[in-house]
Amino acid sequence: MENKKDRQSKEQPQAKQNMDENVSEAADPAEEFEGKGFSRRTFIRGAAAGALGIATMGVLGTYFSGEASAEADATSTSVSGTTGTGISGKPSFMTPPAPITASKIVKTVDTEVLILGAGFSGVATACSAAERGLKVTVVEKSSRWNGRGGGAGVTDSKLMRKMGLKIDKSKAQGQWVRTCGSRVDESLVSLYFNRSGEAMDWLLNKAEADSCYISIWGGYSKSDLYPDEPGYHMIFGGKHIKEGDFAPVALLYNDSVKAGVNYVFNAPAQQLVKEGNKVVGAIVKTADGYVRYIASKGVVIATGDIAADPEMVHYYAPIAEKAVESQYTPKGVNTGDGHKMGLWAGVAMQEGPFPTMIHPQAYAWFHGPFMFVNKDGKRFFNEATWVQAKSLNIMKQKSGNVAYSIFDANWLTDLVKGLPKGGGMFWDSFRAVGAEFDTKAQQETIDGYIKQGLAFKANTLEELADKIGVNKSNFLAEVNRYNQMCAAGEDKDYHKPGIFLTPVQKGPFYATKVGPALLQICGGLSINSDLQCLDSEQRPIEGLYAVGSASGNSNAVDYPINMPGNSHGRCLTYGYVLGEKLAARK
Repeated sequence: MENKKDRQSKEQPQAKQNMDENVSEAADPAEEFEGKGFSRRTFIRGAAAGALGIATMGVLGTYFSGEASAEADATSTSVSGTTGTGISGKPSFMTPPAPITASKIVKTVDTEVLILGAGFSGVATACSAAERGLKVTVVEKSSRWNGRGGGAGVTDSKLMRKMGLKIDKSKAQGQWVRTCGSRVDESLVSLYFNRSGEAMDWLLNKAEADSCYISIWGGYSKSDLYPDEPGYHMIFGGKHIKEGDFAPVALLYNDSVKAGVNYVFNAPAQQLVKEGNKVVGAIVKTADGYVRYIASKGVVIATGDIAADPEMVHYYAPIAEKAVESQYTPKGVNTGDGHKMGLWAGVAMQEGPFPTMIHPQAYAWFHGPFMFVNKDGKRFFNEATWVQAKSLNIMKQKSGNVAYSIFDANWLTDLVKGLPKGGGMFWDSFRAVGAEFDTKAQQETIDGYIKQGLAFKANTLEELADKIGVNKSNFLAEVNRYNQMCAAGEDKDYHKPGIFLTPVQKGPFYATKVGPALLQICGGLSINSDLQCLDSEQRPIEGLYAVGSASGNSNAVDYPINMPGNSHGRCLTYGYVLGEKLAARK
Protein backbone atom coordinates (compact mmCIF):
# COMPACT_ATOMS: atom_id res chain seq x y z
CA MET A 1 0.00 0.00 0.00
CA GLU A 2 1.30 3.44 -0.92
CA ASN A 3 2.33 5.50 2.08
CA LYS A 4 1.99 9.26 2.56
CA LYS A 5 5.55 10.12 1.59
CA ASP A 6 5.43 7.95 -1.55
CA ARG A 7 2.16 9.57 -2.69
CA GLN A 8 3.35 13.09 -2.02
CA SER A 9 6.61 12.48 -3.84
CA LYS A 10 4.62 11.40 -6.88
CA GLU A 11 2.63 14.63 -6.64
CA GLN A 12 5.68 16.87 -6.70
CA PRO A 13 6.58 18.05 -10.21
CA GLN A 14 9.93 17.34 -11.75
CA ALA A 15 10.97 20.97 -11.54
CA LYS A 16 12.23 23.51 -9.01
CA GLN A 17 10.52 23.48 -5.55
CA ASN A 18 8.24 24.62 -4.20
CA MET A 19 -25.05 43.14 18.04
CA ASP A 20 -26.36 45.01 19.54
CA GLU A 21 -29.68 46.70 19.30
CA ASN A 22 -30.03 47.15 15.57
CA VAL A 23 -29.70 43.45 14.78
CA SER A 24 -33.09 42.18 13.66
CA GLU A 25 -34.56 39.12 15.38
CA ALA A 26 -37.63 38.82 13.18
CA ALA A 27 -38.87 35.26 12.84
CA ASP A 28 -39.50 35.44 9.11
CA PRO A 29 -36.70 37.05 7.09
CA ALA A 30 -38.92 37.66 4.09
CA GLU A 31 -41.58 39.43 6.19
CA GLU A 32 -38.93 41.59 7.86
CA PHE A 33 -37.59 42.61 4.47
CA GLU A 34 -41.03 43.39 3.09
CA GLY A 35 -41.25 46.01 5.82
CA LYS A 36 -38.09 47.62 4.47
CA GLY A 37 -39.26 47.97 0.89
CA PHE A 38 -38.24 44.49 -0.26
CA SER A 39 -40.74 41.98 -1.58
CA ARG A 40 -40.70 38.30 -0.62
CA ARG A 41 -39.75 37.58 -4.22
CA THR A 42 -36.81 39.99 -3.94
CA PHE A 43 -35.69 38.32 -0.72
CA ILE A 44 -35.80 34.83 -2.18
CA ARG A 45 -34.10 35.97 -5.39
CA GLY A 46 -31.30 37.44 -3.30
CA ALA A 47 -30.95 34.19 -1.37
CA ALA A 48 -30.93 32.23 -4.58
CA ALA A 49 -28.22 34.25 -6.30
CA GLY A 50 -26.48 32.15 -8.91
CA ALA A 51 -27.84 28.81 -10.06
CA LEU A 52 -28.07 27.33 -6.58
CA GLY A 53 -31.01 28.78 -4.74
CA ILE A 54 -31.87 29.10 -1.09
CA ALA A 55 -31.75 25.48 0.01
CA THR A 56 -27.99 25.31 -0.24
CA MET A 57 -27.95 27.45 2.90
CA GLY A 58 -24.62 28.90 1.96
CA VAL A 59 -22.65 25.67 2.22
CA LEU A 60 -20.60 26.61 -0.72
CA GLY A 61 -17.03 27.39 -1.16
CA THR A 62 -14.80 30.07 -2.48
CA TYR A 63 -14.16 31.16 -5.97
CA PHE A 64 -11.34 31.21 -8.40
CA SER A 65 -8.51 32.97 -10.18
CA GLY A 66 -5.88 31.50 -12.46
CA GLU A 67 -5.24 30.56 -16.08
CA ALA A 68 -2.88 28.37 -18.03
CA SER A 69 0.30 29.57 -19.69
CA ALA A 70 3.11 27.68 -21.33
CA GLU A 71 5.35 30.57 -22.20
CA ALA A 72 9.02 30.65 -21.23
CA ASP A 73 10.88 32.85 -18.76
CA ALA A 74 14.61 33.44 -18.59
CA THR A 75 14.73 35.47 -15.39
CA SER A 76 17.04 34.88 -12.44
CA THR A 77 14.12 33.84 -10.21
CA SER A 78 12.49 30.45 -10.48
CA VAL A 79 8.84 30.30 -11.46
CA SER A 80 6.05 27.78 -10.89
CA GLY A 81 3.08 27.95 -13.24
CA THR A 82 -0.45 26.72 -13.86
CA THR A 83 -0.62 24.05 -16.56
CA GLY A 84 1.50 21.34 -18.04
CA THR A 85 1.82 19.25 -21.16
CA GLY A 86 1.95 16.04 -19.17
CA ILE A 87 4.37 13.17 -18.67
CA SER A 88 3.49 9.61 -19.58
CA GLY A 89 1.77 7.93 -16.62
CA LYS A 90 1.26 11.19 -14.75
CA PRO A 91 -1.66 13.66 -14.86
CA SER A 92 -0.81 16.62 -17.08
CA PHE A 93 -1.47 19.18 -14.35
CA MET A 94 1.56 17.89 -12.43
CA THR A 95 3.93 18.99 -15.17
CA PRO A 96 4.81 22.67 -14.84
CA PRO A 97 4.91 24.88 -17.91
CA ALA A 98 8.05 26.56 -19.11
CA PRO A 99 8.55 29.91 -17.37
CA ILE A 100 7.32 33.15 -18.94
CA THR A 101 10.13 35.11 -20.55
CA ALA A 102 11.29 38.35 -18.99
CA SER A 103 10.78 40.07 -22.34
CA LYS A 104 7.04 39.45 -22.07
CA ILE A 105 6.69 41.03 -18.65
CA VAL A 106 5.54 44.60 -19.23
CA LYS A 107 6.02 45.84 -15.67
CA THR A 108 6.69 44.89 -12.07
CA VAL A 109 4.38 46.05 -9.27
CA ASP A 110 5.33 46.03 -5.60
CA THR A 111 2.80 45.35 -2.87
CA GLU A 112 2.83 43.90 0.63
CA VAL A 113 0.14 41.23 0.21
CA LEU A 114 -0.85 39.65 -3.10
CA ILE A 115 -4.07 37.64 -3.12
CA LEU A 116 -4.97 35.36 -6.01
CA GLY A 117 -8.76 35.24 -6.19
CA ALA A 118 -11.60 37.60 -5.24
CA GLY A 119 -14.10 35.13 -3.77
CA PHE A 120 -15.21 34.94 -0.16
CA SER A 121 -11.86 33.85 1.28
CA GLY A 122 -9.78 36.19 -0.87
CA VAL A 123 -11.90 39.25 -0.19
CA ALA A 124 -12.07 38.44 3.54
CA THR A 125 -8.28 38.16 3.66
CA ALA A 126 -7.88 41.41 1.73
CA CYS A 127 -10.28 43.32 3.96
CA SER A 128 -8.72 41.99 7.17
CA ALA A 129 -5.18 42.76 6.03
CA ALA A 130 -5.99 46.23 4.67
CA GLU A 131 -7.89 47.25 7.79
CA ARG A 132 -4.71 46.42 9.69
CA GLY A 133 -2.73 48.84 7.56
CA LEU A 134 -1.24 46.60 4.87
CA LYS A 135 -0.93 47.41 1.18
CA VAL A 136 -3.00 44.73 -0.54
CA THR A 137 -3.48 43.77 -4.20
CA VAL A 138 -6.07 41.22 -5.33
CA VAL A 139 -5.93 39.73 -8.83
CA GLU A 140 -9.01 37.96 -10.11
CA LYS A 141 -9.61 35.85 -13.20
CA SER A 142 -13.17 37.00 -13.80
CA SER A 143 -14.61 40.48 -14.28
CA ARG A 144 -15.69 41.05 -10.65
CA TRP A 145 -15.65 39.58 -7.16
CA ASN A 146 -17.57 36.33 -6.75
CA GLY A 147 -20.02 35.05 -4.18
CA ARG A 148 -23.29 33.17 -3.80
CA GLY A 149 -25.61 31.78 -1.14
CA GLY A 150 -27.25 33.39 1.85
CA GLY A 151 -24.67 33.55 4.59
CA ALA A 152 -22.07 31.60 6.55
CA GLY A 153 -21.92 29.09 9.38
CA VAL A 154 -19.88 29.73 12.52
CA THR A 155 -19.67 28.44 16.08
CA ASP A 156 -20.51 31.62 17.98
CA SER A 157 -21.46 35.27 17.53
CA LYS A 158 -23.00 38.19 19.39
CA LEU A 159 -26.31 37.43 17.64
CA MET A 160 -26.21 33.82 18.80
CA ARG A 161 -25.48 34.93 22.34
CA LYS A 162 -28.32 37.45 22.19
CA MET A 163 -30.70 34.72 21.00
CA GLY A 164 -29.52 32.21 23.58
CA LEU A 165 -28.01 29.83 21.00
CA LYS A 166 -24.93 27.92 22.12
CA ILE A 167 -22.98 25.19 20.35
CA ASP A 168 -21.34 22.36 22.26
CA LYS A 169 -17.97 22.70 20.54
CA SER A 170 -16.64 19.43 21.92
CA LYS A 171 -19.55 17.48 20.46
CA ALA A 172 -19.70 19.41 17.19
CA GLN A 173 -15.97 19.25 16.51
CA GLY A 174 -15.94 15.55 17.36
CA GLN A 175 -18.70 14.92 14.82
CA TRP A 176 -16.79 16.98 12.24
CA VAL A 177 -13.63 14.94 12.73
CA ARG A 178 -15.51 11.62 12.58
CA THR A 179 -17.31 12.67 9.40
CA CYS A 180 -13.90 13.37 7.88
CA GLY A 181 -12.57 9.94 8.87
CA SER A 182 -10.09 11.55 11.29
CA ARG A 183 -8.06 12.54 8.21
CA VAL A 184 -7.97 16.25 9.05
CA ASP A 185 -5.52 18.47 10.90
CA GLU A 186 -7.44 19.09 14.11
CA SER A 187 -5.52 22.28 14.81
CA LEU A 188 -7.08 23.74 11.65
CA VAL A 189 -10.56 22.57 12.65
CA SER A 190 -9.99 24.11 16.09
CA LEU A 191 -8.94 27.37 14.44
CA TYR A 192 -12.41 27.52 12.89
CA PHE A 193 -14.18 26.52 16.11
CA ASN A 194 -12.16 28.99 18.22
CA ARG A 195 -12.07 32.07 15.95
CA SER A 196 -15.17 31.92 13.74
CA GLY A 197 -17.33 33.76 16.28
CA GLU A 198 -14.91 36.67 16.37
CA ALA A 199 -14.78 36.71 12.57
CA MET A 200 -18.56 36.69 12.33
CA ASP A 201 -18.85 39.59 14.77
CA TRP A 202 -16.49 41.51 12.46
CA LEU A 203 -18.82 40.79 9.54
CA LEU A 204 -21.98 41.52 11.55
CA ASN A 205 -20.64 44.95 12.45
CA LYS A 206 -20.34 45.66 8.74
CA ALA A 207 -23.82 44.27 8.06
CA GLU A 208 -25.35 46.41 10.80
CA ALA A 209 -23.61 49.51 9.50
CA ASP A 210 -25.11 48.86 6.07
CA SER A 211 -28.63 48.16 7.44
CA CYS A 212 -28.67 44.54 6.29
CA TYR A 213 -31.23 42.00 7.38
CA ILE A 214 -29.49 39.53 9.73
CA SER A 215 -30.80 36.32 11.22
CA ILE A 216 -29.94 32.68 11.89
CA TRP A 217 -31.37 29.71 10.02
CA GLY A 218 -33.86 27.79 12.14
CA GLY A 219 -34.35 24.77 9.88
CA TYR A 220 -31.26 22.88 11.05
CA SER A 221 -31.57 19.19 11.96
CA LYS A 222 -32.57 18.26 15.51
CA SER A 223 -31.92 14.56 14.89
CA ASP A 224 -30.29 12.53 17.65
CA LEU A 225 -28.25 10.67 15.04
CA TYR A 226 -27.54 13.45 12.53
CA PRO A 227 -27.75 16.78 14.39
CA ASP A 228 -26.88 20.15 12.88
CA GLU A 229 -25.78 23.20 14.86
CA PRO A 230 -27.61 26.57 14.91
CA GLY A 231 -24.80 28.75 13.59
CA TYR A 232 -25.79 29.53 10.01
CA HIS A 233 -26.01 33.33 9.76
CA MET A 234 -28.20 34.75 6.99
CA ILE A 235 -27.38 38.21 5.69
CA PHE A 236 -29.34 40.00 2.94
CA GLY A 237 -29.93 43.44 1.53
CA GLY A 238 -28.08 46.53 2.67
CA LYS A 239 -27.90 50.14 1.55
CA HIS A 240 -24.85 49.60 -0.64
CA ILE A 241 -25.48 46.06 -1.91
CA LYS A 242 -26.95 45.42 -5.34
CA GLU A 243 -29.97 43.16 -5.64
CA GLY A 244 -28.87 39.57 -6.15
CA ASP A 245 -25.36 40.11 -4.80
CA PHE A 246 -24.09 37.86 -2.03
CA ALA A 247 -24.17 40.25 0.90
CA PRO A 248 -21.29 38.88 3.03
CA VAL A 249 -18.75 39.23 0.23
CA ALA A 250 -20.25 42.52 -0.97
CA LEU A 251 -19.83 43.98 2.53
CA LEU A 252 -16.23 42.83 2.77
CA TYR A 253 -15.45 43.99 -0.75
CA ASN A 254 -16.91 47.46 -0.19
CA ASP A 255 -15.03 47.92 3.07
CA SER A 256 -11.81 46.55 1.62
CA VAL A 257 -11.94 49.12 -1.17
CA LYS A 258 -12.45 51.83 1.45
CA ALA A 259 -9.37 50.45 3.25
CA GLY A 260 -7.30 50.84 0.09
CA VAL A 261 -7.26 47.36 -1.47
CA ASN A 262 -6.40 47.43 -5.17
CA TYR A 263 -8.48 44.95 -7.19
CA VAL A 264 -7.32 43.94 -10.66
CA PHE A 265 -10.03 42.05 -12.55
CA ASN A 266 -9.77 40.04 -15.77
CA ALA A 267 -6.26 39.26 -14.56
CA PRO A 268 -5.64 35.52 -14.10
CA ALA A 269 -2.55 34.52 -12.16
CA GLN A 270 -0.19 32.47 -14.31
CA GLN A 271 2.83 31.50 -12.26
CA LEU A 272 4.24 31.89 -8.76
CA VAL A 273 7.60 33.62 -8.51
CA LYS A 274 10.22 32.16 -6.17
CA GLU A 275 13.60 33.21 -4.89
CA GLY A 276 15.19 30.01 -3.71
CA ASN A 277 12.56 28.25 -1.61
CA LYS A 278 10.66 31.44 -0.85
CA VAL A 279 7.59 32.57 -2.80
CA VAL A 280 7.87 36.30 -3.45
CA GLY A 281 5.13 37.01 -5.95
CA ALA A 282 3.24 35.93 -9.05
CA ILE A 283 3.03 36.68 -12.75
CA VAL A 284 -0.42 37.80 -13.85
CA LYS A 285 -1.89 38.10 -17.33
CA THR A 286 -3.60 41.44 -17.96
CA ALA A 287 -5.01 43.22 -20.98
CA ASP A 288 -1.71 45.11 -21.22
CA GLY A 289 0.44 42.00 -20.99
CA TYR A 290 2.15 40.02 -18.25
CA VAL A 291 2.67 41.84 -14.95
CA ARG A 292 4.99 40.60 -12.22
CA TYR A 293 3.69 41.34 -8.72
CA ILE A 294 6.17 41.19 -5.86
CA ALA A 295 4.70 40.86 -2.36
CA SER A 296 6.90 41.58 0.65
CA LYS A 297 4.51 40.08 3.24
CA GLY A 298 3.13 37.11 1.35
CA VAL A 299 1.18 35.58 -1.51
CA VAL A 300 -2.23 34.08 -0.73
CA ILE A 301 -3.83 31.40 -2.90
CA ALA A 302 -7.61 31.91 -2.67
CA THR A 303 -8.58 30.44 -6.02
CA GLY A 304 -11.47 28.10 -5.23
CA ASP A 305 -11.88 24.42 -5.98
CA ILE A 306 -11.02 22.00 -8.81
CA ALA A 307 -14.49 20.94 -9.97
CA ALA A 308 -14.25 22.43 -13.49
CA ASP A 309 -11.02 20.57 -14.31
CA PRO A 310 -12.08 17.03 -15.35
CA GLU A 311 -8.56 15.62 -15.03
CA MET A 312 -8.14 16.91 -11.47
CA VAL A 313 -11.62 15.70 -10.52
CA HIS A 314 -10.85 12.24 -11.88
CA TYR A 315 -7.56 12.12 -9.99
CA TYR A 316 -8.59 13.58 -6.62
CA ALA A 317 -12.38 13.11 -6.36
CA PRO A 318 -13.71 10.63 -8.94
CA ILE A 319 -16.97 10.22 -7.04
CA ALA A 320 -17.86 13.75 -8.17
CA GLU A 321 -18.10 12.45 -11.74
CA LYS A 322 -21.28 10.61 -10.75
CA ALA A 323 -23.23 13.76 -9.91
CA VAL A 324 -26.01 14.78 -12.29
CA GLU A 325 -24.50 18.23 -12.73
CA SER A 326 -22.25 20.85 -11.22
CA GLN A 327 -23.96 23.91 -9.78
CA TYR A 328 -20.85 25.96 -9.06
CA THR A 329 -21.04 29.56 -10.19
CA PRO A 330 -19.54 31.34 -12.04
CA LYS A 331 -19.67 28.29 -14.21
CA GLY A 332 -16.39 26.83 -15.34
CA VAL A 333 -13.97 29.20 -13.60
CA ASN A 334 -12.99 26.84 -10.77
CA THR A 335 -10.32 24.95 -12.70
CA GLY A 336 -7.92 24.38 -9.82
CA ASP A 337 -5.22 26.73 -11.06
CA GLY A 338 -4.21 27.69 -7.54
CA HIS A 339 -3.81 24.00 -6.69
CA LYS A 340 -1.59 23.61 -9.75
CA MET A 341 0.54 26.65 -9.02
CA GLY A 342 0.96 25.40 -5.48
CA LEU A 343 2.01 21.92 -6.59
CA TRP A 344 4.61 23.35 -8.92
CA ALA A 345 5.95 25.55 -6.16
CA GLY A 346 6.59 22.43 -4.06
CA VAL A 347 3.40 22.42 -1.97
CA ALA A 348 2.06 19.03 -0.96
CA MET A 349 -1.58 18.20 -1.51
CA GLN A 350 -3.58 17.22 1.56
CA GLU A 351 -3.24 13.60 2.59
CA GLY A 352 -6.91 12.93 3.31
CA PRO A 353 -9.17 12.06 0.34
CA PHE A 354 -10.80 15.12 -1.21
CA PRO A 355 -14.37 15.40 0.11
CA THR A 356 -17.22 16.43 -2.15
CA MET A 357 -20.13 18.68 -1.38
CA ILE A 358 -22.82 16.77 -3.24
CA HIS A 359 -26.39 17.66 -2.28
CA PRO A 360 -29.65 16.15 -3.56
CA GLN A 361 -30.78 19.28 -5.37
CA ALA A 362 -30.27 18.58 -9.05
CA TYR A 363 -34.05 18.46 -9.52
CA ALA A 364 -36.56 19.17 -6.72
CA TRP A 365 -35.13 20.68 -3.55
CA PHE A 366 -37.63 19.15 -1.13
CA HIS A 367 -38.03 15.50 -0.21
CA GLY A 368 -38.15 15.19 3.56
CA PRO A 369 -37.79 11.83 5.36
CA PHE A 370 -40.38 10.09 3.19
CA MET A 371 -40.03 6.79 1.37
CA PHE A 372 -37.54 6.86 -1.54
CA VAL A 373 -37.56 4.53 -4.53
CA ASN A 374 -35.12 4.15 -7.41
CA LYS A 375 -36.00 3.71 -11.09
CA ASP A 376 -36.58 0.02 -10.44
CA GLY A 377 -39.30 1.00 -7.99
CA LYS A 378 -37.29 -0.31 -5.04
CA ARG A 379 -36.60 1.32 -1.69
CA PHE A 380 -32.87 1.35 -0.94
CA PHE A 381 -31.89 3.18 2.29
CA ASN A 382 -33.00 4.89 5.51
CA GLU A 383 -34.42 8.16 4.23
CA ALA A 384 -34.18 9.96 7.60
CA THR A 385 -30.45 10.39 7.13
CA TRP A 386 -28.26 13.45 6.57
CA VAL A 387 -28.07 15.42 3.37
CA GLN A 388 -24.82 14.04 1.94
CA ALA A 389 -25.90 10.43 2.50
CA LYS A 390 -29.00 10.94 0.40
CA SER A 391 -26.90 11.91 -2.59
CA LEU A 392 -24.37 9.15 -2.11
CA ASN A 393 -27.06 6.49 -1.83
CA ILE A 394 -28.74 7.72 -5.00
CA MET A 395 -25.39 7.68 -6.82
CA LYS A 396 -24.96 3.98 -6.03
CA GLN A 397 -28.10 2.96 -7.90
CA LYS A 398 -27.49 0.96 -11.05
CA SER A 399 -30.92 1.90 -12.34
CA GLY A 400 -29.94 5.54 -12.80
CA ASN A 401 -28.74 8.63 -10.98
CA VAL A 402 -32.20 9.64 -9.80
CA ALA A 403 -34.69 8.72 -7.09
CA TYR A 404 -38.20 9.69 -6.05
CA SER A 405 -39.49 10.76 -2.66
CA ILE A 406 -42.97 9.29 -2.22
CA PHE A 407 -45.66 10.69 0.10
CA ASP A 408 -49.41 10.95 0.37
CA ALA A 409 -52.10 13.52 1.17
CA ASN A 410 -51.08 13.62 4.84
CA TRP A 411 -47.52 14.63 4.06
CA LEU A 412 -47.56 18.07 5.67
CA THR A 413 -48.97 16.75 8.94
CA ASP A 414 -46.46 13.91 8.91
CA LEU A 415 -43.59 16.28 8.13
CA VAL A 416 -44.36 18.79 10.90
CA LYS A 417 -44.82 15.99 13.43
CA GLY A 418 -41.30 14.75 12.77
CA LEU A 419 -39.45 18.10 12.67
CA PRO A 420 -38.57 18.13 16.41
CA LYS A 421 -36.57 14.96 15.78
CA GLY A 422 -35.31 15.69 12.28
CA GLY A 423 -35.04 18.49 9.77
CA GLY A 424 -32.10 20.02 7.99
CA MET A 425 -31.48 20.78 4.35
CA PHE A 426 -34.17 19.67 1.83
CA TRP A 427 -36.33 18.50 4.75
CA ASP A 428 -37.10 21.63 6.70
CA SER A 429 -37.45 25.04 5.04
CA PHE A 430 -35.67 28.35 4.69
CA ARG A 431 -36.86 29.91 7.94
CA ALA A 432 -35.23 31.92 10.68
CA VAL A 433 -34.86 30.80 14.28
CA GLY A 434 -38.23 31.28 15.98
CA ALA A 435 -40.35 31.06 12.82
CA GLU A 436 -42.95 28.32 12.48
CA PHE A 437 -42.78 25.91 9.55
CA ASP A 438 -44.93 27.46 6.82
CA THR A 439 -47.10 24.61 5.53
CA LYS A 440 -48.90 26.82 3.01
CA ALA A 441 -45.62 27.94 1.45
CA GLN A 442 -44.38 24.35 1.35
CA GLN A 443 -47.51 23.19 -0.46
CA GLU A 444 -47.02 26.03 -2.94
CA THR A 445 -43.45 24.82 -3.46
CA ILE A 446 -44.66 21.33 -4.35
CA ASP A 447 -47.34 22.74 -6.65
CA GLY A 448 -44.65 24.76 -8.39
CA TYR A 449 -42.48 21.67 -8.79
CA ILE A 450 -45.40 19.85 -10.40
CA LYS A 451 -45.73 22.61 -13.01
CA GLN A 452 -41.99 22.36 -13.69
CA GLY A 453 -42.05 18.58 -14.08
CA LEU A 454 -39.92 18.09 -10.96
CA ALA A 455 -42.76 16.64 -8.90
CA PHE A 456 -45.79 14.51 -9.72
CA LYS A 457 -49.30 14.13 -8.34
CA ALA A 458 -51.70 11.24 -8.97
CA ASN A 459 -55.00 9.90 -7.62
CA THR A 460 -53.71 6.33 -7.43
CA LEU A 461 -50.38 4.66 -6.77
CA GLU A 462 -50.59 2.93 -10.15
CA GLU A 463 -50.97 6.29 -11.89
CA LEU A 464 -48.06 7.71 -9.88
CA ALA A 465 -45.81 4.82 -10.92
CA ASP A 466 -46.65 5.53 -14.55
CA LYS A 467 -45.95 9.25 -14.18
CA ILE A 468 -42.50 8.80 -12.63
CA GLY A 469 -41.62 5.91 -14.93
CA VAL A 470 -40.60 3.28 -12.38
CA ASN A 471 -41.19 -0.48 -12.44
CA LYS A 472 -44.86 -0.61 -11.44
CA SER A 473 -45.04 -4.07 -9.90
CA ASN A 474 -41.92 -3.49 -7.82
CA PHE A 475 -43.18 -0.07 -6.75
CA LEU A 476 -46.58 -1.30 -5.61
CA ALA A 477 -45.00 -4.18 -3.69
CA GLU A 478 -42.53 -1.84 -2.00
CA VAL A 479 -45.24 0.62 -0.97
CA ASN A 480 -47.32 -2.23 0.42
CA ARG A 481 -44.40 -3.56 2.48
CA TYR A 482 -43.51 -0.05 3.64
CA ASN A 483 -47.09 0.59 4.79
CA GLN A 484 -47.08 -2.67 6.73
CA MET A 485 -43.88 -1.65 8.53
CA CYS A 486 -45.38 1.78 9.25
CA ALA A 487 -48.39 0.09 10.84
CA ALA A 488 -46.09 -2.10 12.92
CA GLY A 489 -43.94 0.88 13.89
CA GLU A 490 -40.70 -0.84 12.89
CA ASP A 491 -38.59 -0.51 9.76
CA LYS A 492 -37.12 -4.00 9.47
CA ASP A 493 -35.38 -3.16 6.20
CA TYR A 494 -33.34 -0.06 7.06
CA HIS A 495 -34.27 0.80 10.67
CA LYS A 496 -35.60 4.27 10.10
CA PRO A 497 -36.85 5.71 13.42
CA GLY A 498 -40.55 5.12 13.99
CA ILE A 499 -41.49 8.81 14.09
CA PHE A 500 -40.56 9.04 10.41
CA LEU A 501 -42.45 5.91 9.34
CA THR A 502 -45.42 7.60 7.70
CA PRO A 503 -47.61 5.46 5.41
CA VAL A 504 -48.36 6.12 1.76
CA GLN A 505 -52.04 5.19 1.56
CA LYS A 506 -54.30 8.24 1.17
CA GLY A 507 -54.64 10.00 -2.18
CA PRO A 508 -53.67 12.16 -3.81
CA PHE A 509 -50.15 10.75 -3.94
CA TYR A 510 -46.98 12.72 -4.61
CA ALA A 511 -43.43 12.15 -5.80
CA THR A 512 -40.57 14.60 -6.04
CA LYS A 513 -37.68 13.89 -8.38
CA VAL A 514 -34.34 13.87 -6.56
CA GLY A 515 -30.83 13.92 -8.02
CA PRO A 516 -27.33 14.63 -6.70
CA ALA A 517 -25.67 17.91 -7.68
CA LEU A 518 -22.04 18.81 -7.13
CA LEU A 519 -21.58 22.15 -5.38
CA GLN A 520 -17.84 21.98 -4.83
CA ILE A 521 -14.84 19.80 -3.98
CA CYS A 522 -13.45 20.72 -0.59
CA GLY A 523 -9.85 19.49 -0.74
CA GLY A 524 -6.66 21.31 -1.47
CA LEU A 525 -3.13 22.35 -0.67
CA SER A 526 -1.67 21.21 2.61
CA ILE A 527 -1.59 24.05 5.15
CA ASN A 528 -0.96 24.43 8.87
CA SER A 529 -2.90 26.41 11.46
CA ASP A 530 -0.90 29.51 10.48
CA LEU A 531 -2.40 29.01 7.00
CA GLN A 532 1.07 28.53 5.50
CA CYS A 533 1.45 26.13 2.59
CA LEU A 534 3.49 23.03 3.44
CA ASP A 535 5.90 20.89 1.45
CA SER A 536 5.99 17.07 1.41
CA GLU A 537 7.89 17.06 4.72
CA GLN A 538 5.21 19.33 6.25
CA ARG A 539 7.61 22.26 6.36
CA PRO A 540 6.20 25.76 5.69
CA ILE A 541 7.04 27.32 2.33
CA GLU A 542 8.02 30.85 3.19
CA GLY A 543 5.81 33.57 1.76
CA LEU A 544 2.97 31.31 0.55
CA TYR A 545 -0.47 30.88 2.14
CA ALA A 546 -3.78 29.32 1.13
CA VAL A 547 -7.37 29.85 2.25
CA GLY A 548 -10.84 28.77 1.17
CA SER A 549 -11.36 25.80 -1.13
CA ALA A 550 -7.83 25.96 -2.47
CA SER A 551 -6.63 24.99 1.00
CA GLY A 552 -6.72 21.51 2.46
CA ASN A 553 -6.49 19.62 5.74
CA SER A 554 -9.75 21.00 7.20
CA ASN A 555 -12.05 18.54 5.40
CA ALA A 556 -11.46 15.01 4.12
CA VAL A 557 -13.52 12.01 2.98
CA ASP A 558 -16.88 13.79 3.39
CA TYR A 559 -18.22 17.27 4.05
CA PRO A 560 -19.16 17.87 7.73
CA ILE A 561 -22.59 19.39 7.26
CA ASN A 562 -23.29 19.21 11.01
CA MET A 563 -21.93 22.76 10.89
CA PRO A 564 -24.17 24.15 8.13
CA GLY A 565 -22.39 26.73 6.02
CA ASN A 566 -18.97 25.90 7.41
CA SER A 567 -17.31 26.22 4.01
CA HIS A 568 -18.25 29.89 3.93
CA GLY A 569 -17.55 30.10 7.64
CA ARG A 570 -13.99 28.90 7.08
CA CYS A 571 -13.54 31.37 4.22
CA LEU A 572 -14.54 34.17 6.57
CA THR A 573 -12.57 32.89 9.55
CA TYR A 574 -9.34 31.94 7.81
CA GLY A 575 -9.36 35.19 5.82
CA TYR A 576 -9.91 37.23 8.95
CA VAL A 577 -7.17 35.36 10.83
CA LEU A 578 -4.70 35.45 7.94
CA GLY A 579 -5.02 39.23 7.64
CA GLU A 580 -4.09 39.42 11.29
CA LYS A 581 -1.11 37.09 10.85
CA LEU A 582 0.20 38.94 7.79
CA ALA A 583 -0.01 42.26 9.63
CA ALA A 584 2.03 40.78 12.48
CA ARG A 585 4.69 39.43 10.13
CA LYS A 586 8.03 41.29 10.40
